[in-house]
Amino acid sequence: MRKLIIPLLLIAQSLSAQTYQPTWESLDTRPVPQWYKDGKFGIFIHWGVYSVPGYCAKGNYAEWYQNGLMNGDTARLKYHKEKFGNRSYYDLATDFKAELFNPDEWAKVFERSGAKYIVLTSKHHDGFCLWPSKDANRDWGFAWNAVDAGPHRDLLGDLFAAVRKTSVHPGMYYSLYEWYNPLWLKDRKQYVATHMWPQMKDLINNYKPDVFWTDGEWDGADSLWKSQEFLAWLYNESPSKKNIVTVDRWGSGVRFHHGLVYTPEYQPDLDFQDHYWEESRGMGFSYGYNREEDAWDYNSAQSLVLQLIDKVSRGGNFLLDIGPDEHGKIPPIMQERLLQIGDWMNINNEAIYGTQRWRAASQWSEGRKDYKPKNGGGDILLKLTVDPEPGYAVKECFFTYNAKTNNLYALLPQYPSSKKFIIHDLPLNADTKIELLETHQTLKWQQQGNDLEIELPEFDPNKIKSQYAFVIKINNTGAFALGTKIDVHYPEHSLKPVASLSSSQGNEIRYTLDGSAPTQQSQLYTAPFSVDKTQTLSARAFAGNVLPGNIATTTLHVYEWKHATDVEGVSRGLLVKKYLLNSPGLVSDIEKTEPSSTGVSLFISLHDTLRRENTGLIYDGFIKVPSDGFYNFYLSSDDGSILKIDDDVIVDYDGLHGDDEMTGKAALKKGYHKFRLSYFQGTGNAALSLKFNAGNSEKKEIPASWFYFKK
Repeated sequence: MRKLIIPLLLIAQSLSAQTYQPTWESLDTRPVPQWYKDGKFGIFIHWGVYSVPGYCAKGNYAEWYQNGLMNGDTARLKYHKEKFGNRSYYDLATDFKAELFNPDEWAKVFERSGAKYIVLTSKHHDGFCLWPSKDANRDWGFAWNAVDAGPHRDLLGDLFAAVRKTSVHPGMYYSLYEWYNPLWLKDRKQYVATHMWPQMKDLINNYKPDVFWTDGEWDGADSLWKSQEFLAWLYNESPSKKNIVTVDRWGSGVRFHHGLVYTPEYQPDLDFQDHYWEESRGMGFSYGYNREEDAWDYNSAQSLVLQLIDKVSRGGNFLLDIGPDEHGKIPPIMQERLLQIGDWMNINNEAIYGTQRWRAASQWSEGRKDYKPKNGGGDILLKLTVDPEPGYAVKECFFTYNAKTNNLYALLPQYPSSKKFIIHDLPLNADTKIELLETHQTLKWQQQGNDLEIELPEFDPNKIKSQYAFVIKINNTGAFALGTKIDVHYPEHSLKPVASLSSSQGNEIRYTLDGSAPTQQSQLYTAPFSVDKTQTLSARAFAGNVLPGNIATTTLHVYEWKHATDVEGVSRGLLVKKYLLNSPGLVSDIEKTEPSSTGVSLFISLHDTLRRENTGLIYDGFIKVPSDGFYNFYLSSDDGSILKIDDDVIVDYDGLHGDDEMTGKAALKKGYHKFRLSYFQGTGNAALSLKFNAGNSEKKEIPASWFYFKK
């Protein structure tokens, strides 16, 4: 035994001593700390000088108050004039008193909510620091931190001390850039070297956070921020190197591509099966406290619990935001929501903590599954889950799985009125025990082919108090074959796809081409194959005595040539319609609005927008391709966009979301083709880019010489 222990100790020491190089290739190999993956639920806290006005029009971010003032936001300017007169935003620091701030009370609420970590805004984009940062005072030229101004108190340190008395992990948010910092506006490199880096090291060395949540990265590349160098120091040398969790916001173009944890924001439909992630959102819409929001603008406790369950079922975490006021009080409605979530978690946390994504994240009812709510998800989708409209499919249940105990959990948003619930495609051993998690009552069940029918007791509110979701625990069940990966490519000059299937551990793969679920009697995959017509491919892995893997599905699309259009009297460029919008959520919102101005543009560019937020563009005209070819289009936007060629949708990236890239293909004959690109921007970051390639050529911007419009 002694000979075995020594090598294991050496291995453990070697792993703990791993040195990370300042490259994404190396940094991306660092594992996500297990405490964070097990914790699942965190609380975001946006609190600062912006909490004094605590205002923006509904559907916007109140913490962007200063930016709105400086950029002519009508609602903010009117509110500021009426409430504060001629006082500047910087003058409001004296009103940020936090005189009612009791960190121990905050910490108790956080722990009772069931959250396992917090993320406090140490500094937002306005540059005001919640800790005694001398770098802030020096570069701003006046007191611009919570110890030397406003509360005259180390808010960050006091909250960390209180949280560390509980089971909750302390973490912080930090904005890399500052909108109007004089040094940032004068010399960005000097700002990074003498302001940002010293502040970040000050925070890590003195407060030793378990989460370091960066933001404001989009205004510069990771090379400007020296992000890779900082992360190498953080992982190798810092006092937080063992437990620290970081995110993907380290430079323009980095998000969703590099970083420890990916961070969708109000993007409930985004899914990252091969990378750990966490979605954040407010209880209403704003992160910072917004006095304009009413009770009905806040998500219900049931909606928030279901959103937590949805993230966990898909292998992610949920970071729910609160916005305290300038006095240091968490608004009662926010406290109530946290405590309501905690009541549910206190009963059912076994189905949350320490679980992971199962082979299927959820089970849908019969009906349509293509419903996309206007705001990208949130309460609308979850209302449909509980009270569906006719003709729409909903999630009947969510699944979570604990691999250590081999226990499977089915979380039902609604208690079955028939007292029976069917889980599809789940054959069990005859001695399997199923129970209602809350009461531990053993449930009767029977197999109906591959489907499992579970009988639940009569609903008794004196015994079943979960309210928001009900958990069925299936003991010693759930181990499954790892999933199947589908790769589809189009050989050069071919409009027909070639499909390749793979599964780890060399599992057997079976597939169908009619969209039906593969069984062990379905076609065995042996080599890449092509199809002659558009078909739906479904594939699944089978292995040993475990359950079959999840079903991977994609459309094998056989394309047809789009023939060129005969046009005369065209000129270079595209017609562009420019819009001022009111809280847009879909591209269709543009079409219902009259343009504020029109013009001609040679390029597709954000410079055509009339303002930074709540704006939109529609480009119309023709794209003239130089030769017959199979063209790939790459559309990036934040927020929604849709690309149409010859009136067909090529890329649909509609809705509110962050900056990522969606692709589409079109087989175009040489010549002119009708072209339309529609885009809208809600609030926050903005991005718009359209690139292309043909065959194996390099991806690049569409040249201006390809765009034409008819007068």
